[in-house]
Amino acid sequence: MAGIDYINALGAGASFDTKSIVEALVQAERTSAESQIQRKLAASESKISGLGNAVSILDILKQGAELLNDARDFNTLDVQNTSQGAVVATATNNARAGTNSIAVTSLAKEQRTISAGFDTDTGALNNGGSVSIDITVNGATETLSLEDVNLTSVATAINDAGLGVSAEIINTGTGSGSYRLQLVGEEGSSNAFTISSDFAGLTFNTIQSASDAELNVNGVDFVRSTNQISDIIQGVSLSLTGTTDQTATIAINRDTSQAKENILGFVAMYNEATTEFKTLTDSESDGPLRGDTIFRSIVTELRSIMISESSSPGENITSLSSMGISIDRYGQLVFDEAKLDVALNDSYDDVIKIFSANINDQSRFNNNPAGIAGDIKSLIERATASDGYLSTAEASLTERNIGYEQDLKDLDERMARVEERYNRQFLAMQTIIEEMNSTKESLIASFENLPFSNRNN
Repeated sequence: MAGIDYINALGAGASFDTKSIVEALVQAERTSAESQIQRKLAASESKISGLGNAVSILDILKQGAELLNDARDFNTLDVQNTSQGAVVATATNNARAGTNSIAVTSLAKEQRTISAGFDTDTGALNNGGSVSIDITVNGATETLSLEDVNLTSVATAINDAGLGVSAEIINTGTGSGSYRLQLVGEEGSSNAFTISSDFAGLTFNTIQSASDAELNVNGVDFVRSTNQISDIIQGVSLSLTGTTDQTATIAINRDTSQAKENILGFVAMYNEATTEFKTLTDSESDGPLRGDTIFRSIVTELRSIMISESSSPGENITSLSSMGISIDRYGQLVFDEAKLDVALNDSYDDVIKIFSANINDQSRFNNNPAGIAGDIKSLIERATASDGYLSTAEASLTERNIGYEQDLKDLDERMARVEERYNRQFLAMQTIIEEMNSTKESLIASFENLPFSNRNN
């Protein structure tokens, strides 16, 4: 019933605006309670926004740390190869810097065997009778017994047998007898095979024998059954494509330029994060996280990791400052490029250690020293995890906001009841006034009709 002017609707003829009076009374009661709830809601939403910004900033900083937190991140290598025509060399993250000599005397080859020619690939063999074929690979013999045989069905049976020998029909285009069955084995002498048949017309001739690759690496002779070799030079994959006329050189050189770029990128990300953190926690500008002591402690811990000695110090390089990266009076990291280059060139193993503890695949659940990048990554992951402070604080504030929204709804309902109560009270008051006015009019009329009140007598 709120919003209805009871008195005027009943034609009471009051001389004042009852509707405005009721609205003013209700608003007076609402204002204080509503303002208090709105202030709480606004503060909570501001902090939720601040926590979201903090998580985004920390995630960017973590991405920078992830470029440096594994030892393999520093294994950026450059391969110089003087035998490109015979050997293709590819270095992996586990390669060791150094120079290797290599000479290839022979390549691994697969056996290739071809049958006698036939006029068709679908015509019946052995006059439609059965055919038996024996294939021996690496000392093991498989016998294939076939009925209603033609060249195509023989090829299918060999391929289905899974012996490491593939069969295909080729057409030489040379007139009669142009269809032949070609068998190809796998590389390496151990994969040589023999094939025979009880059908005299199905004979085979080997046109290429299986053989091993032979090479000399760093003065040692090696034999391999394949041309794809990854177990001779640590962390280097060799693909043999030809033989060498003379000894060639494969040099694995450490390239520090990528590591330097990642380090400077990480420093820039930290500086940007520091600026954003100051904005979030600044009291003078009402930063949304200005009173959050837990978040401030996270920021303080991040700073401590960056400016203190690494949790896994090297022999000569123990901290960022010892490699030319220091902090200025504004809390920003600055770097001495010349000193940084010296550290990368002369103490690279130490640089790897102070950032990554010289280990890979670190986890936030491991409490062992993880180096600067590893410790930063672990700290951020703990803070932003589903059970971390930033996530649980945001969830708690969101839950609280739901309560504030309900408080506003409850206030609206309570104010509607208050307005209705005021309207009933004014209606009751108006009824009394009407009764009094009626009594007054009745008394006046009575007095005017009394005999002594008649002025004409």
